[in-house]
Amino acid sequence: MRVNTRAEQIVRNRKIMLVVFIFAIIATAFVLFSARAAAEDSRPVYEYCTSYEVQPGDTLWTIADHFMGPDFTDKQTFISNVKQLNHLGDDNITAGNYLVIEYSSYEKL
Repeated sequence: MRVNTRAEQIVRNRKIMLVVFIFAIIATAFVLFSARAAAEDSRPVYEYCTSYEVQPGDTLWTIADHFMGPDFTDKQTFISNVKQLNHLGDDNITAGNYLVIEYSSYEKL
């Protein structure tokens, strides 16, 4: 049976302390991130509708970039909602036409 020298024990202890320290940092970061995400989720979300005049060069994707709020995390879902509200069969929109847009915000208007 091999006996560890004092230097080997010190190195081993330092490695253990490093692993414990890294784990503590990761656990602390996880707790802080979770608390922050929970606080943001607890904010009230207000839902609104507006009429939007389609501008030359607009697409449903650019409109989604402009109006997508905290209720929608997926652009395709937002676009599907706009298409359903406006009875659109495809993604084609024409400049000068108006679209009903449902959007959400953390700010009360």
